[in-house]
Amino acid sequence: MAVMVPFLVIGMMGFLDLGRAFYYQISITNAVREAARYAAQSHYYGIAPDCSGGAGSASCPVPGDSAIFVRLNQELQGIGVTIPSATPVSTVTVSPDAGGRMTCFNIPSQCSPPTQYPITVTATYQFTFITPFIGSLFGGSITLRSFATMRTDY
Repeated sequence: MAVMVPFLVIGMMGFLDLGRAFYYQISITNAVREAARYAAQSHYYGIAPDCSGGAGSASCPVPGDSAIFVRLNQELQGIGVTIPSATPVSTVTVSPDAGGRMTCFNIPSQCSPPTQYPITVTATYQFTFITPFIGSLFGGSITLRSFATMRTDY
């Protein structure tokens, strides 16, 4: 028993770490999908859409990048993970960016295709292990990446 208990404890902690990694990956995938859905929706339903005030302004149907980052983090709020827009540990990118999306809305001839073009939201998160033995096997951390692409509705 004394010989087997350390191996059993290390194995259980390893399963705990791998379970956490899978849980974070699924949560980040869901959050990225929700952020892409938010980015693809029209945010202005009036009769005179105008993006001269910038993406995310009151009369512009194009959401701003900061609003997309906020939506992503709202989805991750329940698991205790926050992904800032750009840090050495994690990154979030939206393609095309707010300027490109406004150009496609204001001057559709400059985009290919001009309407219902794809928006891709990508998130990267550096997951650190809590078990020292498992962490040393994988170098202390692994990078979790997820992306989602949706067509715009504006």
